[in-house]
This record gives sequence, C-alpha cells and structure tokens, in this order.
Amino acid sequence: MKRSVLIFVLLSILLTACGGDASPSAAAVESYLQALSAKDEGLMLSYVCSDYETDALLEFDAYALVQTSLEGLVCEEVGVIGDERLVVCAGSIEATYGSELRSFDLSERGYRVVDDGGNWLVCGYEYIK
Repeated sequence: MKRSVLIFVLLSILLTACGGDASPSAAAVESYLQALSAKDEGLMLSYVCSDYETDALLEFDAYALVQTSLEGLVCEEVGVIGDERLVVCAGSIEATYGSELRSFDLSERGYRVVDDGGNWLVCGYEYIK
C-alpha cells in the first residue's frame, strides 16, 4: 500500500512539473485546432474572430470530407505584435484521403490571436517557414 501511494505521489509531481499551463492565447489555438480536427463547426467558430470566420470556414471545408487527427499538438505564445499575440504550435494534422495519408505540419504557421474581453480568439495565421 505504501509503495503504491509513493508511486502515485511521484507520478503526480512528475506530471505537474512537465505539464505547465498554456497561456490563454495558446490554449485558444489548441482548442481551435481540436475543434477543426473534430469537425465541430460551431465550436471551431467560437474560437475565431469575426474577421477570420470566412477563412476558418474554408479551412474547415478542406477537412470536412476526410478523416483527420491531431498528432503531437503543443502550442506556445512566442510574441506580441500590437494587440495581437503570436502563437506557434508543434505537431500536425493528419488527414486520410482514401488510402493516402497526408501530414500538415502546424509549425509552419504563426497564429494571430486577440483578447476579446477575456475571450482569446484566433484571427488568422501567417506562414513562418
């Protein structure tokens, strides 16, 4: 019994040390990408600003008819440009087109995120590579 409690405590400490809280802007991008991959249009739109809505829907449509999954998603706020935060992510969107698997590297994008009254919203991205 003591040994299992000790193992549980050690694992809890390790997980706490490794799993730092993402910034609100990074969390918004992660939520946006998760909703996009899950094909939840309404939820996805709740993470975008009105100026980006049309482009977000176009991206949504590009994945709508294929099977997708997120692999290794980790996002981090890396800069501030005026009122915007710049967020970059590691990982990829894996999309299956019939028997072909395509990987879309998320590290090639810098997401622009704004604070809308405490609600962080994705307002587009720029290719950074």
